[in-house]
Amino acid sequence: MRQGETVRRRWRSWGAAALVVLGLSPGGGAVAGGDKTAKHSIFADDGASLALVEPLRFALVGNTRGVVPAADGARMAKVRAGATKSIIADMGALVGTPEGPQVLIHLGDAVEAGSAGAFKLLDKRWLEVLASSSPHPTGKARLKAVYVAGDREAAGDDRYEALGAAFPEIGADIGFQRVATWSSFDLQSEGKTWRFLVLDPAKERLGSRWTEQLGWIKRTLDPKTGGKFDGMVILMHDPVLDLGGKEPAMNLGGGPEELVDLVEGTIGVSRLRAVISAGHHTHQVLLPDGPLGVLHLGVGGGGAPADDLMRWAPADRAGRAADVPLEPMFDITLMDQLDRVNRADGLPPQVVDQAKARDTYEGFTGAYNGGAFPVQGWWTGSLRGDTLRLGFRFLKSDGSFEEIYQIEYRGSDGWAPKKLTTKAPRSTAELVE
Repeated sequence: MRQGETVRRRWRSWGAAALVVLGLSPGGGAVAGGDKTAKHSIFADDGASLALVEPLRFALVGNTRGVVPAADGARMAKVRAGATKSIIADMGALVGTPEGPQVLIHLGDAVEAGSAGAFKLLDKRWLEVLASSSPHPTGKARLKAVYVAGDREAAGDDRYEALGAAFPEIGADIGFQRVATWSSFDLQSEGKTWRFLVLDPAKERLGSRWTEQLGWIKRTLDPKTGGKFDGMVILMHDPVLDLGGKEPAMNLGGGPEELVDLVEGTIGVSRLRAVISAGHHTHQVLLPDGPLGVLHLGVGGGGAPADDLMRWAPADRAGRAADVPLEPMFDITLMDQLDRVNRADGLPPQVVDQAKARDTYEGFTGAYNGGAFPVQGWWTGSLRGDTLRLGFRFLKSDGSFEEIYQIEYRGSDGWAPKKLTTKAPRSTAELVE
């Protein structure tokens, strides 16, 4: 709790009957009037331990901001109009349904800048989904959030004051009314405990707060005082491994790898299950150490300019000697979608050749072109016992959504990916008819 705030509520056990306990929040209270920023609800306070009486379902996405010409530059040519709006609408249509998400995990860059105006726009953009003090027109229940700070949240505001105003309960207590962009919470289900660790890998931007974060990690994960857990998921904006962009910028600034190394060095490598990030503006799945290793999941294809997605790339910046490829089944799933789009509407031959690394692209890295074939959409997630399941809802070329891929962690079996049977996209001609 930052100084001057009221004591936060900590939910210790919860059931399906109480919306607030499921992460769902009633439609909203009084509108934040004047120049005030709407207040948004956080799913779990730092240090909270929540006992689940049913599977927890959640949504995952990142990089849902609008375009920023000064930052996006040449990527402006790869803007897919309405992608973010479609993603929010698809997510919102599922909220409140038996299979819909109960919590939103946003991996950052939901705003164009760290300003009150940008967070007002976020509130308007996410009104259908995100619980806030701005009322929903119909009183619909909405989702509390796990919010991960990105670089745009810090643009013009490296102390995250606008973020703290919009999400007053965010982060650990670091005193003096400062905003911390790291926290943790535990989820208990069927005798298993999962710890979620929200971290900020922006080492240079944090300055002295970087040292504070490292100290907090050590205290939080101390086996004597930090509590017991069976598996861990790290949530942070910048990834250790990243195949997005023309030239993937893995382990940006060195902070992501340093954080993961500290965590693994403290808890042991066998308990870290996944590192989930936003990264570039695309979606990606990597299992560089096989099914029993750590899953690196990128969920950054939430809109704005779409980035290219490499199918493999060197990872020496992340301390790996060998190339890191996309998880093979995810790669096969995307290639299948690319072939379907090509059959339905016809893609430029060079786009297909680049993806398949053939003809003029033979000998080069295969890559999905973000302009012609943007890998956009959002992820579903569910947690029950020792099982964590993640599914990719792909934004197809005809504007519809379909879950095309799943990957599931189950106890000693590790990670198991699966390509789902999908429908062919409608052609442009069919849509016109």
